[in-house]
This record gives sequence, C-alpha cells and structure tokens, in this order.
Amino acid sequence: MSFVDMYSNNIRRKREEIARLKKERLRYVGIVSDSGSKILRAKQQASNTKSQATIKSKLNEINREEKKKSDAEKKINEYDKKIATKEKELNNEEIKLQKEQDKENKAQQKRYTESINSLNKNIKLQQIAQLELSNEIKKLKAAKEKINILFIGANPTLNLNLEKEAREIRESIIKSLNRDSINFETRWATRTTDLFQYINEVNPTIIHFSGHGTENGELVFQDNNDNPKFVSREAITEMINASSDEVRLVVFNNCYSSIIAEGVVNNIEAAIGMNISIGDDAAIQFASQLYSSIGFGLSLEKAFNQAIISLKLEGIDEDTTPQLYTNENINASDIYLVKNTNN
Repeated sequence: MSFVDMYSNNIRRKREEIARLKKERLRYVGIVSDSGSKILRAKQQASNTKSQATIKSKLNEINREEKKKSDAEKKINEYDKKIATKEKELNNEEIKLQKEQDKENKAQQKRYTESINSLNKNIKLQQIAQLELSNEIKKLKAAKEKINILFIGANPTLNLNLEKEAREIRESIIKSLNRDSINFETRWATRTTDLFQYINEVNPTIIHFSGHGTENGELVFQDNNDNPKFVSREAITEMINASSDEVRLVVFNNCYSSIIAEGVVNNIEAAIGMNISIGDDAAIQFASQLYSSIGFGLSLEKAFNQAIISLKLEGIDEDTTPQLYTNENINASDIYLVKNTNN
C-alpha cells in the first residue's frame, strides 16, 4: 500500500469518527434543549399556583431537569473536545496526504519529463539516422557505375600544350582506384559544328573544355579553315542546356571562363571555370589532380580542394584562379561522380 493510500484511508476513518461524534453530540444538544423547555414551563407553573404541594413538585422537577441539562452540557463539552482532537488529527492527515501527493506528482512529472526527453532523443537519433541513410542513398544514386569524360580540345593558334593536358589526365585516371569506372574520350581541333556530334556520341557525365578563352567570356574553337572562331558565353550556356541530361559537371580549363561556369549551373549540378588567364602548367596540374581525386571516389568538393592544393605543392602561384560553382540546390560535398568500387 502506498503512502497516499494509507493517508487517504486514515482521512476517511477520521471523517467517519467525526461524523459519529457529531451525531452523538447532537443527542445531548436535544436533551439540553428539552430540559431547558421543561424548566421554563415548570417555573411558569410554579409561579401561577398557590398550592404548596404543586410548587414543591415543580421545584423538584426543575432540579431534576437542571441536573439532566447540566449532565448533557458536560457531555457536549466532552464531545466538543473529542471532535476538536479528531479534526486536528484529520487536518494532520490531510497535510501528510497533500505532501505525499505533491511528492508523487513531482516524481510522476519527473518520470514523464524523462520519458519525453528519452522519446525526443530517440526520435532525434532516428531522424539523424534516416538523414544519414538518405544522404548515403543520394550519394549512391548520384555516383554511377561508369562515367564518360569528354575532353574537347581546340587550339587554332597552336600555342597550348593540350595533348600533354589530355595525357596527364588519362594517366591520373589510370592510376586512380576506380579507373574501370571512368571512360575518357578526347576530341581535337574542335569546330562549333562538332560540338553536338561529340556530345551525342559520348553521352558524357563530364565535359572538359580545353583551349583559349577571352576576357569577355568567349571560348575559342576552330572554323572549317582551322582559324579561330569565337563563341559567346550565351551560346555556350544554351549548348550545355541542350545537351544530354547525363551531364553533371562541366570543366572550362580556359582563360576567363568562370563567367561561363557560373551561368551554366542553373541547369546542371556543377561547373569549374578560371577567373583570369591560366598558364599551361597550372591548367595541366589542376586538371590531372581533379580527375585523379574524382577517380578515387571523392566528392567534388574534396576533389576540387585537392586540385587547388596540388598547385600550391608544385609552387604554381595560380591557386586562386580555378573557381567551383554549384547549382543553388546542391552542395559540392554531396556530389559524387564515381561510385567507389572498393566499398
């Protein structure tokens, strides 16, 4: 039996005892009232008669009733004391009960709070686990079993070493962990009329442009006579938008191409461009490390950062030239272009 139950039972018994005492007291109150009436009536009768016998009889009656009344009043006083004692005991029991109820309420509230906190903690852990699982699923879905990289070279002035850049990229891919997951295709002396042909042939995941760029955001290709042909950034953006839905990343390894990269991410996940002119050594080192890191299954964010740091390690003071842009709804840390076949 709990303390609450014990005190509740005590209170019930005390109230029953008080009710009984008050009922018994009421009987003596009746006696006092009855005797008082008889005394008053006897006194009136004694005062209205001259008969000594009657007067004597009424005096005897008054004495009897006064004694009865006095005895009854004593009983009433006794019951008043008993009732007062029981009411005090009742009050003490009620105080004990209230304290115990308060204690139990606090304990219950504490258990409830702990239960809610535990439940919230479990819900939070489940939410975190679900989020982590969801992110992993997104990464696995995003990372393909095999990707195609289309290297598009245009060098009408013949003053860029694009062949070396393509060779370094190919070698870095071959040395990577997931080399079997990457198909590297090169196209040379690219004319504007070749662009959709090459893209449709290869169906690339990554398009890599290598060649010249102008300060106003144009890329330089070749015309039918192998002379330079300048293409506006608007035309390049529209061309990317009209390309295969498989395209996820475009790398513009051309001078002054960051303005193009920034524009194309409205419709693809990510793009990389150069904010000023870039030298051959920097372009080659950056590109080879970028694709090496991608080939090891790293996120685009880490791959880009490693490519930037590789410029510093080689002492090439152009580490602020490459710029990475992503679609506003995507984080570079969540972009995995190659599924890690080692997992």
